[in-house]
Amino acid sequence: KEKSFGCKIKGAFLMTREDYVKRVQLHEPGYIPPEWAKGGYYGDEAIILLTSETLNQRFNTLAHESFHLLFKKFVYKKNSMDRIIWLDESLANNFDGRIEYQIKNGNFENKVLELNEKQNLPKMKDLVFDKKTQEKNGCNIYDLFKIVGRYLVETMNDDELFNFINDENKIKEAGETILEDSISYFVGKYSKTKKAA
Repeated sequence: KEKSFGCKIKGAFLMTREDYVKRVQLHEPGYIPPEWAKGGYYGDEAIILLTSETLNQRFNTLAHESFHLLFKKFVYKKNSMDRIIWLDESLANNFDGRIEYQIKNGNFENKVLELNEKQNLPKMKDLVFDKKTQEKNGCNIYDLFKIVGRYLVETMNDDELFNFINDENKIKEAGETILEDSISYFVGKYSKTKKAA
């Protein structure tokens, strides 16, 4: 519902991890990004480490980090809200375009069904980034972000989603059960699809 970001989003593409860390430290002196990080957002800049990824994957990373910048301004700052990692990561993972490929090739469904069998799934509200790993309770947290984000996109219309992301109480309440709700939704969806076939 916003017409303008108010400034240009800069995209900085770096060739080496050393250059990437130096660029990040222009915005956050002394901060060392996690070893696994391929991109981040700092100030009004999306910083992307160029790896052996394809041009499309690099664009996906730029879109992902730009989404974070927009979300920070138009949701968190506007509502004087602290960052809720699971919320913006889940939506950024559904904005950057990669999930469409995972749905088409069946990896998304496979991941949902695999997580449905797991015990002791983490609560989304407890997810934080670890410097060394993207794992929590034996789960890749980005898989969880993708599933929860897709659930929000598929089960809410634009107005419902807009109202949800601007209501801190609803977000915090959802953080308790949204992963289980998301997995249940997709397990039901995929079982209906198989019955119909």
